[in-house]
Amino acid sequence: MKATVKLRDLKKAIDHVSVCVPSRSSIPVLTGLLIEAENKETIKMLSNDMEMGIIAKCQANVEESTSVVLPGKLLIGITRGMVGETVTINSLSDSMVTELRCGKSIFKLTGYPPENFPVFPPFQKDKYFTVKSEQLRIGYNKTAFATSNDETRGPLTGVLLEGKESFLYLAATDGHRLSLHKIEKINDQVGEKIRFIVPSKVAAAIIRAMVGERVNVIPGQGEIMFDMDSVIIYSRLIEGEFPEYESVLPTDFTTTATVNRKELFEGIERVALVTTPEEETIYLQFSDGKLIMTCESQGMGTAREEMEVTIEGQAVNIAFNSRFLTECIRVAPWENISLGINGEVAPVLIFGDNDEFRHLIMPLKVREEV
Repeated sequence: MKATVKLRDLKKAIDHVSVCVPSRSSIPVLTGLLIEAENKETIKMLSNDMEMGIIAKCQANVEESTSVVLPGKLLIGITRGMVGETVTINSLSDSMVTELRCGKSIFKLTGYPPENFPVFPPFQKDKYFTVKSEQLRIGYNKTAFATSNDETRGPLTGVLLEGKESFLYLAATDGHRLSLHKIEKINDQVGEKIRFIVPSKVAAAIIRAMVGERVNVIPGQGEIMFDMDSVIIYSRLIEGEFPEYESVLPTDFTTTATVNRKELFEGIERVALVTTPEEETIYLQFSDGKLIMTCESQGMGTAREEMEVTIEGQAVNIAFNSRFLTECIRVAPWENISLGINGEVAPVLIFGDNDEFRHLIMPLKVREEV
């Protein structure tokens, strides 16, 4: 490998692939980054932790097109600290050493055998569907936070992608809340049912690495690929059945409260300042056109705030995990949001003036006095 690349382009490519570079692995080569020439004008970098892999491409002047695998975390740190316009990557002959030159800096790094680095499995690239990149990024941003962190819960640790007619639905749940967002498919060449669960860390990679206007989503056998041309993300799919989410979304409510999203979000954040990770409960009292919010925790104190809301139906007292509530309201896309409530213990639907985004949240036990 001998190539010259602009430093800013190299930094951008490394930033994309750094998401799945492990610090340690039982397979040492997986801690590295594969750099290879795609042609005389393009190099590509690949990271792969066997569950997810990322390819990022950047323009370069390629003189020799062999491949190298360099220590990932070290390379990330070096490029972040480089100062200059261009970087020259030069594999020294008959050794595992690669020289990097940028400005007045010279590094010689010992790498790994490139033939040992795992590459992506083959995909049938004529079977795909296309969505707008920004819509997919927004969809993941509005759902991935609701996934479970408990690895034993399998399907609940990922985001469901399901195709229905001309739309793609993204859904995530940890058993206490359900987040649902829909986006429009530009075209669909899959020719079969679209329903698979993608690990939540892939969502984080897509949110971070999204480029271009469109992304082709290519399902495989237990795997999936997101092709954005200059960035490609590969992942294994999560096995198991995702809960049927449509059947749990209520359509009728005994109480509907509508409030300005920004005012509610900021009010919750203020009163939640007195909560602790062990005591995150927020109490909401809806009555007479007003919402009273209170929080308290031992050793921290209490907080109370009141605001005007529009209430249809019965007065009600209800409690939530304040963090769960703010995570949902933060990503809600409307100026005003509505809470559809059916008493103190039934799931509450948070919705707006369209069905682009919906969020279901389980309440907590209400204390006797609010």
